Amino acid sequence: MRIARRRIAARAAQRAVAQIDGQPVLIHNTARHYYDSIELAAGATRSGSGIGEVGDVTGFRVWESAPLAIAHLERRRASIVCGRSVIELGAGTGAVGLSAAALGAKHVVLSDADSVVTLAAGPGEREERSRLESLAENARLNGERAAAVSVAPCRWGDAAHLADLAGRWPEGFDTVVASDVLYSPRSYAALGATIRALAGADATVVLAFPERHGGEARFVEGLPPPPSLV
Repeated sequence: MRIARRRIAARAAQRAVAQIDGQPVLIHNTARHYYDSIELAAGATRSGSGIGEVGDVTGFRVWESAPLAIAHLERRRASIVCGRSVIELGAGTGAVGLSAAALGAKHVVLSDADSVVTLAAGPGEREERSRLESLAENARLNGERAAAVSVAPCRWGDAAHLADLAGRWPEGFDTVVASDVLYSPRSYAALGATIRALAGADATVVLAFPERHGGEARFVEGLPPPPSLV
C-alpha cells in the first residue's frame, strides 16, 4: 500500500457554500473524506504535525449550522462584518470565515487545531492531509476575495496558540464566530477561555449550533460578551 502526500485540490470538485453579491464562496468538496477515512491507531504521532491528535476528519465536511451562520452574518453585514477583524474558531472547511471575507471583513483568521489524517485516495493508495493545509487551499480557491484571509493554528485553551494570536491582534477581534462547535461539553472550558482571550472589548460573538444535550445554554450563559445565537 502506498501512502503519499498530494493535493486534494487536484481531484476534488469545487462546492459553493454561499452566494455573496452574486459570486460563489468556494471550497474544495472533500466531504467524502469524512465518511471514507482511515483512522490511525491510538497514540500514533506524525512528524511535523505538532499536535497529538491524529485521524480527526471532522473538518472535511460542512456541518449543518454553517449555512445559518453565514445567513446571519449576511443579514447583519454592516454592523458585525464590514471593516471588522473576524476570527472563525474550529473553522473546519472555512466556509463561514470565507463568507465573512466576501462580505467585506477587514481581515479574517481561519483557525483550527491542526491534525493529519490518512485518507483513501484510490485503489491501494492512501493520502495524508493536514487540516490547516486544506483551509489554506480553500482560501486560495476564492482568489482576491480571500486576499485578507489568513490561517492560524488554534487549539482551544492552548497558551502558545493564544499568545501568538494575541501578539498579532493585541486589541482582540471585532467579531468571533464559531459554527457547530458545542457538540462536546468536555471542550467548553477551553472554548470559553479561547473566546474570552481573543474577543476585543466591544466584540460580537456569533455561535451557530443545534441543541444536542441541553448543556449548550449553560455554556452560553457564562460567556462575556453575550453571544448572538443562530
